[in-house]
Amino acid sequence: MPVQSIRGLIRYSILAAAAFAVIAGPASAQIIERELHRGVMEGPNQLDPQYAFRAVEQSILTDLFMGLVVEDAAGQPLPGAAESWEVKKKGQRWIFKLREGLKWSDGRPLVAGDFVYAFQRLLSPQSVAPFASMFYPIAGARALHSSKAGDVTTLGVTAKNKRTLIFDLEKPTPHFLTLLNHPAAFPLRKDLIERGADSWTRPGRMVSNGAYILGEWLPGRYVKLRKNWGFYDPASVNIDNIYYDIVEHGEVALERFFSGELAILSGVQRDRITGLMETAPEVVRLHPTLTTDYLVFNTKRPPFNDPRVRQALALAVDSRSLVNKVLGRGEIPASGMLPDGMANLHAPAQPEREGPYPLKRPLSPSQKRKKAKLLLENAGHGARDTLRITLHYNNSDTHQKVAEAIAGMWKKIGVRTDLYRNHYTVHYGDLGISDFDVARAGWIADFDDPVAVLELFLSGNERFNYGAFADKEFEKLLKQAAGQPDPRERAIGLYRAHERAMSQYPAVPLYHHASRNLVALSVTGWEDNIRDIHPSRYLNLPD
Repeated sequence: MPVQSIRGLIRYSILAAAAFAVIAGPASAQIIERELHRGVMEGPNQLDPQYAFRAVEQSILTDLFMGLVVEDAAGQPLPGAAESWEVKKKGQRWIFKLREGLKWSDGRPLVAGDFVYAFQRLLSPQSVAPFASMFYPIAGARALHSSKAGDVTTLGVTAKNKRTLIFDLEKPTPHFLTLLNHPAAFPLRKDLIERGADSWTRPGRMVSNGAYILGEWLPGRYVKLRKNWGFYDPASVNIDNIYYDIVEHGEVALERFFSGELAILSGVQRDRITGLMETAPEVVRLHPTLTTDYLVFNTKRPPFNDPRVRQALALAVDSRSLVNKVLGRGEIPASGMLPDGMANLHAPAQPEREGPYPLKRPLSPSQKRKKAKLLLENAGHGARDTLRITLHYNNSDTHQKVAEAIAGMWKKIGVRTDLYRNHYTVHYGDLGISDFDVARAGWIADFDDPVAVLELFLSGNERFNYGAFADKEFEKLLKQAAGQPDPRERAIGLYRAHERAMSQYPAVPLYHHASRNLVALSVTGWEDNIRDIHPSRYLNLPD
């Protein structure tokens, strides 16, 4: 999904000047309740799992709901609502067996039909859910979702009985399991949604099946979650109350952390990280994520329809210099569109081509500039016909600095660059209608698999293929690889598809983001992972 500004912030709250909150329990016994405050830089707009777009919404919903599969603290898949599954028909049928005795938070049994309803709602003709297309591998999904009045019962999701759920796919999809941890794949209650319209997501009305239930929601202040004692494994949930607090940026947030008020501070501003790594390295946690910043070329607009021009501009951009001299806040120079550490990727051999991406014999910056000038001259943009272009980017001081640095790099190969800065919404609106020359964009892979990034460059991806790139060879390689049942062959095929796309220069990968967290030494259960997702059920603090 497009980059949104969000991460988490956690603190251990002290109520009544004590380390724990004490409330009256049954028979006047005192019950100790433990609280964990997760501060976020923006609050949720809504909490419908199928329409969750912001990262904060997805984080909250991961606490409230449980899909067929979940991730552990390190981001590795585990059984969730499903205790087991099997794959048949050469990868085109997935059969899930639900855990026995699963219940919704109101005590009603959770059945396979609740998942069937959720997918029928997600992929119905009326749905405008942002991630519905992720589930087009399901048989009939694309046709149903794009129809005007299709029959949802034609979708390849059925309940054999209360505990058996069957997915029939259009073709083998090895990464299908990875999709099922996404909020859009969470089970839903048909009776509550049809009765409550939009109000079913409010406190007192929402019914969920995860480790927590929705307690309070005060827009602009906080969202409070309470432990779900009907969860299938309540003993694994350490904290009774979770608060997602909207917190301040900058010095105030840091003061709250270093005063001991906050146990974890996430999404630390980039310009603070360098200093913190020197003054408090023991609490700084940096880790690669699935987020990439890149430049995209409008391949429908001359001269960017000429791959020689695109390659020249790509060669001139020194991503290592951007990270070290302009950013220097934990980012990782990009050698391609796929983030470091992404799963299901394997190189068959060292690439032989030369470019700004993985090289057999890397060129020096001066050699790249020399080659770039020659490419421009061959494309008709030599000294007598200086190329002048516009670089579009969204509001951000960081993006401004990066844009200025890139303009300086292009100046060294004789290209004049006009900078065009705009509001986030307007900027991405322009990208959506391909109204730009070259533009800054960001992408967070929605699941840990190369397909989540490579599909950006499919000609049929009208929503996110901003530059309208089209290459039949790339699409052929991606299609072949994506359906390959052998994991190693699939990983090699995806690598080759990525290499083919990069050889056509539809984009200039700039850098991959790193999660920026401060974690007190007393916190347990926190593990850095590539998705920077940290379910509250795994977190703990000392008694």
